[in-house]
Amino acid sequence: MSTKAKKEPRHWTLWLGIWFVLSVLAALPAWGAMYVHRNWNDNSIFEMASHTQWHFAVGMISICLLDAILRWWHRWRAPLLWRMLHAAILLAPAVYLSMVAEPWTSLPLANLSSANRSSENRSELKPAKSLSIASWNVFIDNHEYQIIEKTIESLDADIVLLIEVTPEHRSRLRSLDKSYPHSYWAPRTNTQGLAILSRIPGMKFREGVLGKSQMLTLEAMMPSGEYADKPIRMLGVHTASPNQHGRFKVRDEQLADIADWCQQSDLPSIVIGDLNITPWSHGFKQLLSSTGWTDTRRYRGFFATWPCGLGVVGIPIDHAIVSPGLKVIDREAGFSTIDSDHQWIRTTIDASF
Repeated sequence: MSTKAKKEPRHWTLWLGIWFVLSVLAALPAWGAMYVHRNWNDNSIFEMASHTQWHFAVGMISICLLDAILRWWHRWRAPLLWRMLHAAILLAPAVYLSMVAEPWTSLPLANLSSANRSSENRSELKPAKSLSIASWNVFIDNHEYQIIEKTIESLDADIVLLIEVTPEHRSRLRSLDKSYPHSYWAPRTNTQGLAILSRIPGMKFREGVLGKSQMLTLEAMMPSGEYADKPIRMLGVHTASPNQHGRFKVRDEQLADIADWCQQSDLPSIVIGDLNITPWSHGFKQLLSSTGWTDTRRYRGFFATWPCGLGVVGIPIDHAIVSPGLKVIDREAGFSTIDSDHQWIRTTIDASF
């Protein structure tokens, strides 16, 4: 007669106990991040902290995976009640923050299917007309004019939006007029200065302000022709930075004003610039949901742009969003010099309709 094998007793080990304590301590900031996200609009500090939700989500996913690997590798068998408690402590913030930040949208999956096609097929699918648009916050106190010029030239974009442009920038960067002869500069002595550099002839520009905050904007209209089959609208913006008490409310009002601009025309349109907000923040999600527009970043990369010194572990606050009907071909970000606190972004769209 065969007898049933006795189940292996579940018990604590020294290393299991140490891992339990360490993982719980690591989860505490993520639990705090959950609270911050649910109450961010009541507190400026909470709003600032909400921009790290993606990092916490990825961190908790990594801890959960490490927990599973360690338990399998060392055959750890803690008492069931403690295993359930441990799972709840780790999984709750991992699931919640992942729903908020959607870290999988940072994976470069948009062109995965086309990447597997032959080069001949890819050339057949290449659009007849494409338009590259870049944006870079050069930083108001950046006086490395030769490096600024080289950076802009290296972008090789059809249109470049410059942010925090001063009268001195305009004076010292006149050599860019050769590469971008169809441009418009609106320099300021504060951080609101903007400029649109363009290679496209026939561009029409309009300098304006939006909302109660009187945020400076530059609107451009790209004509149909060599670069696009239809006229394309563009709005260059730099919203308020939420680094002071209550400033995030001004920024969110500006985002609402941008949404109104988006809905003023059925023409293909793009909004680009330094929006001072992360893609998983409430204000940015509200901008997309109210307009039905597309974030060009989704499924193309993380594209951290600030602060430049942190590189890829920074946060993405420079954005390009496009109206329905505009197809995104590519999205990039690049390191600038340390004299600017922002990386540049470049978006390429299919302008053949």
